Amino acid sequence: MELVLLFISVAIINNLVLTKFLGICPFIGVSRKLDMAFGMGCAVTFVITISGALTWIINNMVLRPIGMDYLKYIAFIMVIASMVQLVEMYLRKFFPPLYESFGIFLALITTNCAILGTCLLIDMNNYSFIKALVASFGGGVGFTLVICMMGGIRENLEWADVPDALKGAGITLITAGIMTLAFMGFTGIGSH
Repeated sequence: MELVLLFISVAIINNLVLTKFLGICPFIGVSRKLDMAFGMGCAVTFVITISGALTWIINNMVLRPIGMDYLKYIAFIMVIASMVQLVEMYLRKFFPPLYESFGIFLALITTNCAILGTCLLIDMNNYSFIKALVASFGGGVGFTLVICMMGGIRENLEWADVPDALKGAGITLITAGIMTLAFMGFTGIGSH
């Protein structure tokens, strides 16, 4: 039950994008179309889950025992960059149209602060390996959930009568703010 609550907490209640404001760049940049948003969400979920597991192993099994845990930031960034390269090669080989549609945003997963933030939160909370896996997978699922929600909303906004001054980034940021307020309504659930 504790793992289920951790998953729900990371995915919904303490969503990385809407409550911690991590990963905003791909959230805004790739959420124009639902299919692109879902593809980016899946890529981020893969990278964040594998990175969370590998960084836990490197930090707890290698760096801490030899007293070099001050190198964790470098190790975390190297793991994240390697996972993004793996995803990039996979998409280029098996899903060329999706790879082309992502453009620069695929490489930007490397600098997605939601991934590094999750690895650091796992370390800060001193999670066990299983909790680290659940937290990183929950973070990816939460990212996918909100980017797909935003993608669906933005597709519908194309048909809405939006004032000229708010078209584009303006209405997108207002929508993100409203989504944030909705997700913050879950705060306090499960804290008893």
